[in-house]
Amino acid sequence: MTRPDGKAARANGRDAQRHDAAIMGKTLRQYERCHPDDTFADLVRRSSFSKEDRRLLEDWLVATASHAGSADG
Repeated sequence: MTRPDGKAARANGRDAQRHDAAIMGKTLRQYERCHPDDTFADLVRRSSFSKEDRRLLEDWLVATASHAGSADG
C-alpha cells in the first residue's frame, strides 16, 4: 500500500490488529517459509516489546494485504 506521498503505509497500533484471519494465516505461512529458524507466533510475541519486531510484523502484514489486494483487483 502506497500513500500519495510515495511512502509505504504502515499499520500502527490497533490498525495492525485489524487484519483478518485469512491475511494472518497467509502471513504466517510466508513468514515461516522465509524464516525457518523463527516462528510467526514468536514474532508477534516479540512485537509487544520490540520496536524493530513491531515494524517487521507490520511490514509483513501490509505486504501480504497489499499482495492479496492486487491479486483480487
